[in-house]
Amino acid sequence: MPASPVMRHAFIILLHLLYWFCIGVAQANPADNSVANGVSQSGQPQSNSEIRQWYNDQVASIEGEDQKWQQEGLSAEQRARRAYQIRRAARLKAREFMQDKQEVALLQARDQDKYGHPDGPSFDYLVEQNRKKGLSGDAAYLAIIGSASSTNPDANKAFNRPAPPRQSAP
Repeated sequence: MPASPVMRHAFIILLHLLYWFCIGVAQANPADNSVANGVSQSGQPQSNSEIRQWYNDQVASIEGEDQKWQQEGLSAEQRARRAYQIRRAARLKAREFMQDKQEVALLQARDQDKYGHPDGPSFDYLVEQNRKKGLSGDAAYLAIIGSASSTNPDANKAFNRPAPPRQSAP
């Protein structure tokens, strides 16, 4: 028997709560300057807070890259595919950095439930979602670029990390 929309929503909320309960609210040690740039002294992010900062830094690069791609004359679809790949690679690498594989499993379960895949949405899924919102042609691809270059403010707050700064148009 398929789950009702209410049960599905409750399950998603439960996964989120379980995830945040398991990791707690990761706070960087203010006296530890090595966390300030999102990377420990080992050169790789170690704590969830460091990993989130590293992830934010990767995502923040998308806007600048998109400006370059526009100057190179790439189509909106080509730019959206590249932005999607950067965001997806950052998601997977951040999960690879995570020490607690139970936390990774919770994130994968959330993504499986939300997107139908443990590693997050496919490019085609995002295009289809934008089409369901009434976007077509380049507008659907521009929405993917926009969403690829922004992060979840609630997750950033939980890890005591600001959202990446938005670049202003030239």
